[in-house]
Amino acid sequence: MSDFSADPAPQADLLAPGAMTPGGEPEGAEAPPSLTALSFVLGGQVFAVDVHHVREIVDLADIAPLPNAPHDVLGITDLRGQSIVIVDLAARLGTRAEPADDARIVVFEFGSPRGPASLGVVAERVLRVSDVPPEAIESVPDTLSGWRCEAATALARTDDGVALLLDIERILCRDDAPGPFDFG
Repeated sequence: MSDFSADPAPQADLLAPGAMTPGGEPEGAEAPPSLTALSFVLGGQVFAVDVHHVREIVDLADIAPLPNAPHDVLGITDLRGQSIVIVDLAARLGTRAEPADDARIVVFEFGSPRGPASLGVVAERVLRVSDVPPEAIESVPDTLSGWRCEAATALARTDDGVALLLDIERILCRDDAPGPFDFG
């Protein structure tokens, strides 16, 4: 709850030009909205994604391998008559997934030139969907070691610990398909 009254006139008198609002934002700046995120565990690490791309979460089902698929494509699964490609998110993030009894497939939906496209990933455990307030989100720290985390957009402090916020569209819809002379 704000310490300021609802009347903007007295509030304007309290803030000098360049002053900060109670949330630490410059005067006149709009507070960023909270993020609704799905958090899950993969390789023992907590990750979170914006729910806008999440289509559904389903029980782990049989995944049929695809011949000549890239190493990070696990295969396809049938979801109510629709074939969904399952991508090895752990491999794309440079970690290893641990098999788990409560593993789930998280199905994402993205726009493409040919219409909506769905891709799935296996999560060791889906934790929750929650609102993450702006003050719980911070930049990915600089390690000064040359490490760049292009997959993560930020860190989020959640009830489940510190989660890496992933740019899931960038990770799953990358445009670096192998060329004719690339051998995998």
